[in-house]
Amino acid sequence: MEIVFKMKTANKRGFRTSFCAAAFAVASACASDGARWIWYPGDFETHHAEVVQARRLEWGGYTPVIWPQYRAYPIVRFSKTVNLAEPEEIDVWVDGQGSFRFPWRREGNMTENHATFKLPAGKATLAFVVQNHATFPSLYVRGKTVKSDGTWSADWLDAAPRAAGSSPLFTDPAQVPSVWRLATEPKKAVSQRRTARGLLADFGEETFGYVVFGNVTGKGRVKVVYGESEKEALSDAPGQADVWEMLDLQASSACTQSVSRAFRHIHVIPQSGDVDVASLSMLYEYLPLEYKGSFRCDDARVNKIWDVSARTLHLSTREFFLDGIKRDRWVWSGDAYQSFLMNYYLFADNESVKRTLWALRGKDPVVRHINTIVDYSFYWLVAVHDYYLYSGDEAFVKAIWPRMKTMLDFVFARCRADGMYVHKPGDWTFVDWAPKPLVNTEGPVAVIQMLFARALESAADCARLAGDADAARDLSSRMAELRAKVVPTFWSEERGALVHALDRNGRQSAQLTKYANMFGLFYGYFDAARRERAVANGILGKDVLPIQTPYMRFYELEALCSIGRQADVLKEIRSYWGGMLDLGATSFWELYNPTETGDAIYAMYGRPFGRSLCHAWGASPIYLLGRYYLGVEPTKPGFAAYRVKPSLGGLKWMEGDVPTPSGPIHVRMDAASVEVTGNGGEGELVLPNGRTTRIPPRGKQRIAL
Repeated sequence: MEIVFKMKTANKRGFRTSFCAAAFAVASACASDGARWIWYPGDFETHHAEVVQARRLEWGGYTPVIWPQYRAYPIVRFSKTVNLAEPEEIDVWVDGQGSFRFPWRREGNMTENHATFKLPAGKATLAFVVQNHATFPSLYVRGKTVKSDGTWSADWLDAAPRAAGSSPLFTDPAQVPSVWRLATEPKKAVSQRRTARGLLADFGEETFGYVVFGNVTGKGRVKVVYGESEKEALSDAPGQADVWEMLDLQASSACTQSVSRAFRHIHVIPQSGDVDVASLSMLYEYLPLEYKGSFRCDDARVNKIWDVSARTLHLSTREFFLDGIKRDRWVWSGDAYQSFLMNYYLFADNESVKRTLWALRGKDPVVRHINTIVDYSFYWLVAVHDYYLYSGDEAFVKAIWPRMKTMLDFVFARCRADGMYVHKPGDWTFVDWAPKPLVNTEGPVAVIQMLFARALESAADCARLAGDADAARDLSSRMAELRAKVVPTFWSEERGALVHALDRNGRQSAQLTKYANMFGLFYGYFDAARRERAVANGILGKDVLPIQTPYMRFYELEALCSIGRQADVLKEIRSYWGGMLDLGATSFWELYNPTETGDAIYAMYGRPFGRSLCHAWGASPIYLLGRYYLGVEPTKPGFAAYRVKPSLGGLKWMEGDVPTPSGPIHVRMDAASVEVTGNGGEGELVLPNGRTTRIPPRGKQRIAL
């Protein structure tokens, strides 16, 4: 076989992570025609997670993450077996340095980023080895029939090929995937004024982007203080504002900051020289997403809560699902798990979910829990199965299963002989930010065992999908054994609820928290008698530890919805999230305590402005209203079958869309009737009286109540 190899570029450069101008010119003239950039699975996400999380700025300096960071494999082999009916010319781009083997013998080194190969007819295996030590190796191939996509294999020369990673975001050969910047658009401040020390601008709402310093005169250094509140922006004394930095400016009609920040207010304070800034604007930075879900009802306050929840989630949905946009800007698994669920009822953006799941998991070997937190590892395992249920994407489960398995191996090595998970040195058993410290975690914690059992159940289903029957049987057995122990171990007949934990000697703790009783409700741990007592004593009881964060309020309200108490939950949504609106919130917060007043509403972690005022876990009304009021849930993967069990919960009427892979499911309900428009799947409508009826695949079902 003869292969013709020719370079399309003349400039010779060494190792590189971006294209030369000639390669860009060629690439821009090409249509993707179904081809995508490909990489070793998870490496795109691993690299960009490192980049994104390195941007955390506190008190003028950068703060590194507190868990292990992984790097992409520097050398990756991409391969695919082809059978060509006739000779074919392929264009090849690499991000890094590349060499081509056909079949498995070297045919040419790519001294530039772009080359053309002419392949003979017949069956053979193509193999490209790409090296990139700065970011990650990636490959783009475009021919008449040969195209790089998820059908290619990738390995790091370990003889264990995996399905290559790819994304619909990177279909253009000119858009190298190691360089990724979100969309931007210009926005003006709604007001600005001179202060005694500088220039203060208000953008009217929580936002994210690049500051543009307008009509700069002179030259010198300025201090830029970013505030989610005006008080924070004006409080630049040591130990006050969390996020500020020093920038050097010189005369310019418009000087744009190089790194995006989160803020509502900006205070620019000259520090040296004769520099002066006349005006402030911004380039708003965002991930373009379609709002596929919707919710409207007769209550204007609830509608506003839904709108602000949607905005909060969108601000926090970026390269990945971030926790908060101002302070951490990190990818936390517990925060992301809730964002995934909200996303399924708003954007239904599968790519953001997959990116975040890969980024959270990192690489092998597993040496710490995800984010160092025990519960966050379990949320991650559950999230993979949830994603499959909402998307029907079996290929992703198969791709990520090997890393689920090694995560489980790490967990099993740290379990007790009876199968329960107990806190080990280096673990952080978080559960929630509680108003009082949670009891010592040296013994088993009830809610952790429930999460563990749910993770085992989820992983067993994923193992079956991946064809790992032995793992599926083992995981199912472990799950059944652990689940059977929970109620006998933690139920207190005297307290009429599940206690929080056992002490190191195996005795039940005196601390009663809502967490285990909440999860016990929606995971189905209680019989009818215990369920009523758990609600009365373990969730609504006067001596139970209260919940202040939207994070655990999410699960508390879900538990109550799961037993049909939507009317009570609606009152809580109006009061709790509405309380933040009453205080001027334009996005929802990391923590809210209705008893706090004055500057206390901004404080957290012992810092006067430590609280995040735009936190992803604050957006849970999106999920609650879609899942438990519109009442839509998948019962087969990808909504091939689904159930609609609507509940007004005190509303006079409501309507909305829940997005699915086959199109939206539309629900409208008032006191007289309920109407559902199907998505093509097998739909079941459950009426308030318990009667069920079929929903036509693409038609409407209207039932009088």
